[in-house]
Amino acid sequence: MSTVTIAGETQFTNRESLSENQRFFFRIFIDTVVSSILKVFNVAYGFMPSFQSSDNREIMALQNIQARIRMVLAYLFAQLALVSHKRPGGLLVLGTANVDESLVGYLTKYDCSSADINPIGSVSKRDLRQFLEIAHDKYGMKALRSVIDSTPTAELRPLVDGKVSQTDEAEIGLTYDELSVIGKLRKPGGMGPYGMFLKLITLWGDKYSVEEIEEKVRKFWWRYRVNRHKATVSTPAIHAENYSPDDHRNDHRPFLYPDFSYQFERIREKVEKLKQSRN
Repeated sequence: MSTVTIAGETQFTNRESLSENQRFFFRIFIDTVVSSILKVFNVAYGFMPSFQSSDNREIMALQNIQARIRMVLAYLFAQLALVSHKRPGGLLVLGTANVDESLVGYLTKYDCSSADINPIGSVSKRDLRQFLEIAHDKYGMKALRSVIDSTPTAELRPLVDGKVSQTDEAEIGLTYDELSVIGKLRKPGGMGPYGMFLKLITLWGDKYSVEEIEEKVRKFWWRYRVNRHKATVSTPAIHAENYSPDDHRNDHRPFLYPDFSYQFERIREKVEKLKQSRN
C-alpha cells in the first residue's frame, strides 16, 4: 500500500485548519494514482514494470513514480487547502532532504525534496537527531521519541511480511553518522578522495581496516560524482551550517565530474604500502 506525505517523512500528511491551534491529520493512499500512471505506460509500451524484476531500472522507475506523486499532491494541497476553507492566499511547500541525502543523491529529482523552501537542507541527519533529542528532553515533546528511534527509510518499496524492506543506510552503503563525518571533511575541510582517505585512517583506524575505509571513500565519491547534478535543481535551503551542499548560493561546484580513477588509484597504492609496512 502506497502512502503520500504532504508535510514530512511520515505516513501522515498534515495541514493546519483555519481554527487557531487545531490540526487535522490524514493518511492518504496513492495506489490508484500509481496504478493509473502505470496503465498509461502499459498502453504505450505493452508491459508493466514490477518490483520482482531483475532489471533495477524497473524497480527505480516504480519508486520514482511514488516519490514524484508526493510532490504533485503536496503542491495541490498547498494551493487548494485554503480554498476549501474559503480563505485567501496560499501555503508554502516545505522540502525534507537533508545534507547527507543531498551529498550522495539519495533522493529523486522532483519528489518530496522539491518544494518552495527546505528548512533542513543544510543540516545533517545526525545533527537533526540531536535537535530532536533536545526538543524531546528539554521541551517535553514526547511524541518525537518514535521519530528519533525510527529507522530511516524512503518507504518506496513494498513491505515484506508487513515490515519495512528498504532502509536508507543499507541502500547507500554508509551510515548517517559516517556521512556526517565525510560531509564535513568535504566542506569545510576541502578534501577530495585521497585527502579524505588519509584523514579517515586517523579518525576510523581503530574500528575499520584500511580496505574498509577505502571502500567507504569510494562509495561516497562515486555517489557524489554521479548525483551532483541533482543539486542544480534542489530546493533552496535555509543556511544553517558551513557544511551545507546548497548549490544555489553556498556551495558552487561542477555538476559533471570525472570518474576519480586517478585519485582511486593513488588510494589503492597507499593501501598496499600500508599493508606491506604492517607485515
